[in-house]
Amino acid sequence: MSLKFTNHHDYILIESSTGMDFWDIMEGIPKLFSMPEYKYKNDIWVFTSGQIKMAYADLYTIKKLVDEICSHNSKGTKTAIVAENGLQKSVGVFYSDISKDLPRKIRVFSELESAKHWITT
Repeated sequence: MSLKFTNHHDYILIESSTGMDFWDIMEGIPKLFSMPEYKYKNDIWVFTSGQIKMAYADLYTIKKLVDEICSHNSKGTKTAIVAENGLQKSVGVFYSDISKDLPRKIRVFSELESAKHWITT
């Protein structure tokens, strides 16, 4: 898996070294949700380089996994997606749009600092 998890004081940072990869995300979601801190913190997913290795239809599979295993009693209420380029950003926005009924608000950002500000306020 090419995802790096860093537990910060106010949030959990998940960084990809290979771009948006469906299988990395599918493995990373259960790992994130199993972290004891997840129930109390928001999270930031950073996709800053690499290819997009998924189809738009895969986003529905990701959403289904999140809906099945996400704690609905979490104190964390936000997920930020940081996308470096336009295509990654459009994938993130599409996921945000189809996931409006999930327990966490999802927003897409171009810069990590903007995502951190939103996550911590």
